[in-house]
Order: sequence, then structure tokens, then C-alpha cells
Amino acid sequence: MLAETFEDVRMKFIAEKVQHNPSVEIAYHAEGNNWELTGLSAGRTKFWGKSLEIIPIGTSRLRIGNDLYVWTKPSSFMRNLMVGTKYFEHCGKMTIENVATGLRCTMDFKQNGYWGPTNVVSGIVHGTDGETLTKLEGKWDDAMAQTIDGDHLHVLWRCSPFPKNTHDYYGFTSFGITLNEITDDIAQRLPPTDSRLRPDLRALENGDLDTAEAEKARVEEMQRDRRRNGQERPPRWFKKVEDEWEYAGGYWESRSQGWKADPVQPLW
Repeated sequence: MLAETFEDVRMKFIAEKVQHNPSVEIAYHAEGNNWELTGLSAGRTKFWGKSLEIIPIGTSRLRIGNDLYVWTKPSSFMRNLMVGTKYFEHCGKMTIENVATGLRCTMDFKQNGYWGPTNVVSGIVHGTDGETLTKLEGKWDDAMAQTIDGDHLHVLWRCSPFPKNTHDYYGFTSFGITLNEITDDIAQRLPPTDSRLRPDLRALENGDLDTAEAEKARVEEMQRDRRRNGQERPPRWFKKVEDEWEYAGGYWESRSQGWKADPVQPLW
């Protein structure tokens, strides 16, 4: 739904659906001690017969101290849509640039072949003059490491083990499984636009598929009615500056006041 939100108080993360047509766009912002992240979850799709390509839209920006890193994501593919075992992969180039220093890292997400390792990623960190400073290698679903020399690697990141029941939860990680929970510490603090409060999602969470389908149709029809009556909800926490969405501020301040001084109208 337009103006639907999602929060994670642990890293002061707030996301809001800011556009529905011609593409679905969800802007997000997170912040912590001396860092700040802003980006867009959006993309357009292209059907290739056996595969579906998802082409990301928008730029991600991460500020750490005085350094500002910007990047765009590579394309993602869902393979074997019609026949065979379906699988997901990222393919293409991704350049991460430090705007403050001029350093950049070019990552190459390699397409899976019939033989050999899968989900392979390689990278080169370039200096301001284009020289190679170091190299990276690994797999995006396992670990990434810095190449020290021909025989030694320094592991930079390693994926946490998946929970034993991950297949019962759509392949989610332990962190992902928790994101739809309404815990006691946030139950009375969520705005009425938060995704966890959608009646169709709550019914789906409880395994009531018939109610979930009916509620989904009802909620979507309410949005169509708002559009027909010229009452479509504009984004509240983000503003568009040229071609990018920026966090307008105010969410956490309103949340701390219990949404009384700055009420939010429900969407369903």
C-alpha cells in the first residue's frame, strides 16, 4: 500500500512505500553511531522465456564518518521458471565508490555454469589513480575474503548458518524470520501503517489462507477507492529530491510521543 511502513528499532530503520506506478518503489533509511544508510528497493523486470530478470533502480548511499559510499546493485535472475529446479542468482558488475576519497571497488557477480562453483564473486579495489590496491574473492551466499597472496586469504565476512527449520520459513535466515513478529517492546509503538499490522499478513502468519485472501482483496480495494476519490496517500517520511528519495525526518520523534501529537491515519 502507498504510505505503508516498516520499522526496525534496533538500527533505527524505517521504510515506506513511496510509489506504486509505473514501478513499485520502497524508500528506506537507517542510522546508528556515526553512520547513515539511505536507499531504494525497486526494480523493473524482463522476461527471458526461462528466466525472469530483476533490474534494480536507484542508488544506495552509506555514510560512515566522513566517508560516503555509493553503489547500484547488479541484476538478479530467477532461473528455470517453467521446467527444472528453480534457483536465484545475481549477475553483473557492481561498483562501490567512496565519494570522499575517490577509492572504488568493482565487484563481478559471475553467472553460474553447468560445472564448477556457484554464486562466485570477485572484486578489485582501485586507488585514486586506478591502480589495483587489493583483490577480493568469495561467494555472495557464503563468505568474502581479501586476497593476501597466492596462498593466504583474510576473511572479511561470513554468512551465519541458516536455522534448521529454514525450509519451513521460505528459506529465511534467523534474522529474517523475526521481522514479521510483533514483540512486547514494539506492540504499542507501531504506527497503524506498519506492515506487521496488515490483516491479510496476520491471517497468513496464522495459516488462515482463506481469510488472508479475502483481507488482501479488501485492503487493495480500499487503496483503489482512495485513488478514485483523489485521496491517495502521499509519502510521509520521505521526499523526492530530483531522481532520489531522501528521508524527511520526524518518524522516530513521532514514535516516541506515541503518535498522539502527530497522528497517522490507518490504511486498512
